[in-house]
Amino acid sequence: MLIGNPMIFRQYHLEEALRLMVRLGYEGIELWPPQIAVCKTEALRMQLSDYIRSLGLTPVRLNAADADYFTPLQSRHHVDEDGARIVQGLKRDVDVTLSLGMKQLLTWEGRTPVNATRADISGWIFDATAAILGEALDYAVGRGVSLSVEVHPFTLGIDVEWLCRLCDHLDANYFGVTYDCCHFGVGLPDDYIAAIRQLGRRIKHVHFSDSDKHSPELHFAPGAGCLDLGGIVRALKDIHFGGTLMLDLWLYPLPEEGSRTGIPYLRHVMQELNIEPR
Repeated sequence: MLIGNPMIFRQYHLEEALRLMVRLGYEGIELWPPQIAVCKTEALRMQLSDYIRSLGLTPVRLNAADADYFTPLQSRHHVDEDGARIVQGLKRDVDVTLSLGMKQLLTWEGRTPVNATRADISGWIFDATAAILGEALDYAVGRGVSLSVEVHPFTLGIDVEWLCRLCDHLDANYFGVTYDCCHFGVGLPDDYIAAIRQLGRRIKHVHFSDSDKHSPELHFAPGAGCLDLGGIVRALKDIHFGGTLMLDLWLYPLPEEGSRTGIPYLRHVMQELNIEPR
């Protein structure tokens, strides 16, 4: 299934953006919470889900990375208070995910705290992050929802060894990594392909895009940046990736044109990876 997120057409009303995505050839939908803030009740979110399905699109995932409740862990002395707030927010987003008819919640692992030492990051920060995500995951699993973390250049998981350790601490059936080509290309400009092989089966989803390797949130259309996209695809093939793919054009100034060129490219990638079409 070829997934897109209507937030790339943020200048349009959500209804118009969804209809445009149908015309462009998208099949599945990832949603960003600010897009659906007006759906304040479960009943309204269910109506939105029904509308998405009526267009021939499949609701797939809620993208709640960088949610306002997931602030950096600044001190081991406030971990319990910070952790409780983050877990509460994650549980709420699990419920929102379900009310949208989705089974995947995308979050992140948190920003690297200012002035944190390597010992802090591998010690109490790791322990607190694993405990927070573990408690949220227990709640999600009980409701049939999986979690993945979308690593950014400035988040903890850009240290791939740390990220592997986190994944291995949690239930691999319901927890994993969303590999964002842009984020890894900026955060690890020389090692973004090696990171795929190191993470291996821990990668559950891919936000596919190109990048200039400098702009952390600017997701270029495939071929419009400087990433070795062929190398990325070969690495995904080597790890037998079989998860979901999304064409990510967040902040790209030509999202319609990027979709017209990127969708055929991504369909070819899916064939290369033997990912079954919809």
